[in-house]
Amino acid sequence: MIMEKKAWEILSEILKKEVNSSNFSLLHISIKLGIDKITLQNYLNGEFNGPEIYIKHHLKKLKDFLDIEEDLVSLYLEGKGETKNEVVEKKKIAKKKSLKYLAPYLVLSVLSLFLFLASLFLFLRVLNSPLVSVRSIDSSIEINGEVVKEAKLNEGEYYVKGPALFTKIDNKVKRILMDEYRVVIKWEK
Repeated sequence: MIMEKKAWEILSEILKKEVNSSNFSLLHISIKLGIDKITLQNYLNGEFNGPEIYIKHHLKKLKDFLDIEEDLVSLYLEGKGETKNEVVEKKKIAKKKSLKYLAPYLVLSVLSLFLFLASLFLFLRVLNSPLVSVRSIDSSIEINGEVVKEAKLNEGEYYVKGPALFTKIDNKVKRILMDEYRVVIKWEK
């Protein structure tokens, strides 16, 4: 960055020295070479903004007209190369700043993805779990002719013999002390 200033400052100092030592005014040089007076003033101030091809052409005209020994185009290109390095550095800094601003959104998106997957896992677990668990209060119970101590029931109709504890999917417990009964299991609204 300091090198760029030096290269273009050297170039503008050379131009100032040669213009001041010549017998021509800035307006006369502008008319003679076909270069805008404001553009010439910018070159003398060290401002070389604009299309590169025009600046090179102007510098060649100035070198020939004022009989300057130094290579003005190479000084300009040296400053321009350093300007490109500065632009690359600015882009890197801007990228780092943008990452700082995007970090909270990235964290939130990862968190929302985690919560989505957790809710999906919980949904599948509830979907695959039985709607009702049955445990016998005494030694055993008979469900649809099958003798068991404990059973898990899904949707359907079941004939039960013996007292039992029914635990629903939402952990509500119902105690039934009858000897024979029919149980219908279905989703509630």
